[in-house]
Amino acid sequence: MNTRSGIRTLFAILALVCLGAGVVLSRAIPGLPERIPTESVAPVPDEGTEPVPATSAPHDVPAESGDEPAVEASTTLPLFPDLEGDRLRSAVRSALKSGHRPLTYRKAREAMYWIIDNRSGTVTTVYAMKPLPLEPGEWPRQQQLNCEHVWPQSKGSRRMPMKTDLFHLRPADPRTNSTRSNHPFGIPVTEDDPRTPWHVGPDADGHMVFMPPPQHRGDISRSMFYFSIRYDIDIDANQEAILRTWHREDPVDEAERNRADQIEDEQGNRNLFIDNPEVVERIDDF
Repeated sequence: MNTRSGIRTLFAILALVCLGAGVVLSRAIPGLPERIPTESVAPVPDEGTEPVPATSAPHDVPAESGDEPAVEASTTLPLFPDLEGDRLRSAVRSALKSGHRPLTYRKAREAMYWIIDNRSGTVTTVYAMKPLPLEPGEWPRQQQLNCEHVWPQSKGSRRMPMKTDLFHLRPADPRTNSTRSNHPFGIPVTEDDPRTPWHVGPDADGHMVFMPPPQHRGDISRSMFYFSIRYDIDIDANQEAILRTWHREDPVDEAERNRADQIEDEQGNRNLFIDNPEVVERIDDF
């Protein structure tokens, strides 16, 4: 064997050794492919998951299980957002007065008995929650039904137009109306009669107070807030604190909104504490 032939043989042996070593390494090292693909291959999604198209916008991707549903943004604009204190009170007062067409006392009661609080020939009293038949156009007997002034006449609602303002007039059972008298609203420490939806008695400070049924406490509170701002009369601190609590516990419902709409039809103005109940929290003192 000559020198050139020997060199060729040596290179052939080295090539075989290198090839064998590559095969061994490819099987010994996990994850090392036996061959390199010559074409690009799209990645395969994990089992059990859906591939996301490359053209999908972020909001098109469905929410993962457990995500909170999106909450629809409220379209209600805040009432007088840049005002506070006396300026806010003044602006609200002007809005409450806007469009108000004072009624005679008879016309106000007719509207209340025959339209606003009449449901298919039945009127339900505000405190006793007692339904009484009364056809529109029929005048009620005083022994069965009369008109409650939520803000008592003896406390400042005897004059016009306060006396006939429908936002604080309610049909009432005469006996219950007499029991309420002119007592402020509050929470008696003991229930005088657990069978009635309303209660009267001394509060924790010993003052005689009246508590309406739960279904009407928020409505009563918003009537009182309206009257206080509309006619610029203060609510005492103890009563105001209770009314604010009732306002939160018994929020505005569809029946109260419908009643406000009917009152607007009759006397032309609105109670903004029904339309914008959040403004109660922005008024620091009624």
